[in-house]
Amino acid sequence: MARRFPLSYWILAGALLVAAAFIALVWLGVPPFDNLALFVLTQAVGFVLLLVLGVVGGAFVGMLLAHRILANRQFTPFERTMLEGLEEIRERLDRLEGKEPPERLRR
Repeated sequence: MARRFPLSYWILAGALLVAAAFIALVWLGVPPFDNLALFVLTQAVGFVLLLVLGVVGGAFVGMLLAHRILANRQFTPFERTMLEGLEEIRERLDRLEGKEPPERLRR
């Protein structure tokens, strides 16, 4: 059975299609939309829209990664290797500087 999408999805998709059609008409310079001020306005709105979508997308990816890390409570083999590498670098720096590592980090 095919999945039916909610009405809000169809409204959002329709609004995006109308906006895309409007921007395409302005970009192509179709006679009622060949105004320079309208072109600059659509470019500014497009830039702000991309900026907002980029920030929201970045926040979404960050939340997804945080959820994955907190839900698993375990590190992947790659993450374990990276943490071990960082620990080795810290130990080498401490030896070069003549410092002893803190008590909790000694093996």
